[in-house]
Amino acid sequence: MSDDLLPRHLSSELEEALASARVVNVIGPRQTGKTTLVRDLFHGGRFVTLDNPGTLAALQSDAVGHLQALAAEAGHRPVIVDEAQRWKPLALAVKQIVDGNRRNGQFILTGSSNVFTTAGVGDSLPGRARTIRMLPLSAAEIHRAAPAKLLDWALANPAIGSLPPVPQTSRGQYIDAIIRGGYPDMRDLDGRQRGAVYQLGG
Repeated sequence: MSDDLLPRHLSSELEEALASARVVNVIGPRQTGKTTLVRDLFHGGRFVTLDNPGTLAALQSDAVGHLQALAAEAGHRPVIVDEAQRWKPLALAVKQIVDGNRRNGQFILTGSSNVFTTAGVGDSLPGRARTIRMLPLSAAEIHRAAPAKLLDWALANPAIGSLPPVPQTSRGQYIDAIIRGGYPDMRDLDGRQRGAVYQLGG
């Protein structure tokens, strides 16, 4: 992983999902880092995006055939289809393929919505598809820290004194963290640039 990319705690959940389901949906708001997660942080797979007119046209002409060709190229790695919500019939083609092949980890689909639900085939894929929701960066991810496990700590019924020390944070640092937010591409913009993006709605 590049030092410039912040670690995402969802990476381990993605690995677990691929080991237990034939299809994994990574869904969430725009600009949360879904594409970066599956293309740059997750090492492996045949990546295509439906933002590419050629890829979209190939799927529209023969979705099952094109996906099977991509799967053959990928071998035992997953086929990653980015922006899957751009073409709803994709869900039926993926369903047809995984109905005939029981191997887990065949497809990763990313998008702002669950393509199986919007295409009306979600109920016919029990145990074959798993959905993971991706949110903006957490404070722990921003500081390159391990996931917070406060609930695990509470369930263990420990003594209050066993809590780790809280880092000292100034009022200005809190305000800066709130203004920068958790959207990866927004964090490095200066105040004027960030304000312009917010006014334009992203």
